[in-house]
Parts: sequence; C-alpha cells; structure tokens
Amino acid sequence: MAKQLLDAADERTRAGMPNRESIVRRIKAYEAGRHQPDDPYRVLYCRVFGVNEADLFSETSPPTYELSPLASEAIDLVAWVEQTNVGDNTITMLADASHLLAESHAQVPPRRMLADVLRLHRQTQTLLHGGKQRLYQTRDLFRINADLLAHACILLGDLHNDEAAIAHGMAATLCAEEAGANQAAVFSAQAKTERWRHRYAVSADLALRGFECSPPTPLRILLASQEANAAGFLGDFDRAQQALRRAEETAAGPMSEDSGVSPWSCPRPRQALYALSVALQAGNPGAALQAAAMADAAWASGDPYVYGTWAQIRFGAGNAYVMMGDLHGAADQITPVMTMPPELRMATITNYLVEMDALLKDQRFNGSDIASDLRDQIQEFNSAALQADGVIEGDG
Repeated sequence: MAKQLLDAADERTRAGMPNRESIVRRIKAYEAGRHQPDDPYRVLYCRVFGVNEADLFSETSPPTYELSPLASEAIDLVAWVEQTNVGDNTITMLADASHLLAESHAQVPPRRMLADVLRLHRQTQTLLHGGKQRLYQTRDLFRINADLLAHACILLGDLHNDEAAIAHGMAATLCAEEAGANQAAVFSAQAKTERWRHRYAVSADLALRGFECSPPTPLRILLASQEANAAGFLGDFDRAQQALRRAEETAAGPMSEDSGVSPWSCPRPRQALYALSVALQAGNPGAALQAAAMADAAWASGDPYVYGTWAQIRFGAGNAYVMMGDLHGAADQITPVMTMPPELRMATITNYLVEMDALLKDQRFNGSDIASDLRDQIQEFNSAALQADGVIEGDG
C-alpha cells in the first residue's frame, strides 16, 4: 500500500502546473463574462484592468481590454508564483503515506519499517531540494518530513544505531521548526533515544518538554509515561509517580481517538507497561503484578492488542515473580512468549530476560533445577534474537 501511494505521488509530481497561458485564458474568460464570484482571480482581474468589482458581476459583460505591458508584467508575476514542483494532491498523498506507516508500526519488523520510512523521507526531501513550492506547500513538506524523521529516530534507536537516531532526531527538530509545527512527537522520539543511551535525566526532561507542548492527544499520555520511566531508571521515584499520575489524568480527560498501534499511541496496556517498569525499578513486585493485571484487563475489554507490548508485560510479570522467589509463577508468565519468532524479539523485549537472568543468579536460587532451566531458556531465546534482522515495536 505504501509503495502504491508513493508511485501515485510520483505521477502527481510529474503532472503539469499552471502557467502564464492558463492565467491569460482565465482573464479572457472574465472579458467574456464567464466568471464566478468566488473565483480567486477576481481581484487580480479588477486590479490589472482597472475594472470596478461591482460592474464585474453585473448583468452586462465587462468591456474588453487589451493586455498592456504593465498587465503582462503582473501576469508574469502570477505565473511565477504559481510555479511549483509539487501539487496539493501529492502533499496529501505523502501525508497519508506517512500516517499509514505510523499505523503499521506495531505490526511490521523495524528494519523493514525503517526502509519504508526512509524511502518516503527521501522522496519528501527530494521535493524540498528539487524545486520551488508555494510557501504553504514548503511548510507542509517540512511538517511531513519532521514526522518521518521522528519515526526513523525511534526505529534507529530500537535497532541500536544511536548515532543515526540522534542525527535524525536533530533533523526532525529542525524540520518541525521550519514548518512551525508542534514538536511533541520529536521530543518523544528523542526521549526514547536518550533512554537507550542511559541518559535518564535528559530523557525525562525531553519527555516533560514534549508533555508541556503537546495538545490533548494520546502522545501526551505517552510523554508523561516516558518521563515516569526515565525518572524510575534515574531512581527518582517521586517524580516517576507524579508523571504516572499526570498520564492517568490526561487519559481521563478529553482525548482524540487513539488507534493504539502507532509509535505515538498510548492505550491502557502501554500505560500499564510503563507503570510495571517503574514498579520493578522501585523493587515493588506487587505493584508490578497489579500493572500487568491492568494490561490484561484492558485487552480483555477490547483495547488494541500489540504483540510486543504483550510480550513485555509477560516478561515483566515474570521478573516480579522471580523477585518474590516464585519461580513457578515466573515460568508460567514467560512460557507463552518463548516461541516468539526470532525476528520479532526486539531488544526492549529481550532486556527483560537479561534482567531476569541477573535475578536468577541470586544465591537463594543455587541448586534450583527450575532456575537453571529458566536461565537455559533465556540464553537460547536471546541468542536467537541476536541473529535476527529485525523485530516488532516495544517500549520497556
């Protein structure tokens, strides 16, 4: 579908644009009385030929005027202004393609998704570089490019290419500024990149900046949750709890519709995942299991199901059981996920098992057959993940 949209956009771009001759024909139509009150060239005609606007729409046709050199100059100016290397339909299709990619984020392996996002980004950038647009068209192209660059920033961070993620995040900021667009999505992408780099204070502050500038959309819930997660890693649990409360309050207020599957979505299961993560960081396995139960209840009541989020909830709950010394409970949680295809084993998923393996090294589990078996399963699961090309969206 994305390729079809791109091909159609290419065809639109190659289509002809208004020129001087078309403007002259429209002016001649005025002279013949073929005009409409809402025609955007009404004012132009009146000014060029000195015609009274009231007379223009009288029952009698306006008189015919010769095109003077002065009129020709004005027409040349209008023709130049109308010249553009992109049509409004092309811009609409680019925006639709960008939205389609975002809505497919949770269902497509990141390497494949990244290739599609970068392809659309390059096409948008080619239009920006390749010719002249009307000012509003340039702003629209910068806005679309900002969204694509922010999406690429997230994917690159998930694929452990922090250097490229940082660069794309910076470029997204610049494009959003040029477009005069809201930067909340860019802040969210950058906050995730900084969390991957273990710069938790920077991550929390970026998420807060995004929250403060975001309108009441699902992204605002996500930003508060991201701040909570980063604050939890930082050990600032008061700030983490405050941010979680802000996420809950935002979700309870007026809110635009959430598909639940885009990188900027934050349905109840994803909120619960962030709460689970904070609880684990705080050493509170009981609260972590409560968060997992909230996610399960949300799915049972019809919230969008994202496989990556579900896997992280299961592994997070497994860690909570290990913290409580209940290895059978941990095994019950992780067993359904252990058959996940290797190409879907994202780092945000496998990281929970890295943490579990560290917990299982505790001396209280020495000599435990089930602990040994769990560690073998973790080793096998994560080793297969390292050989895979790409995986699905995750948060953790």
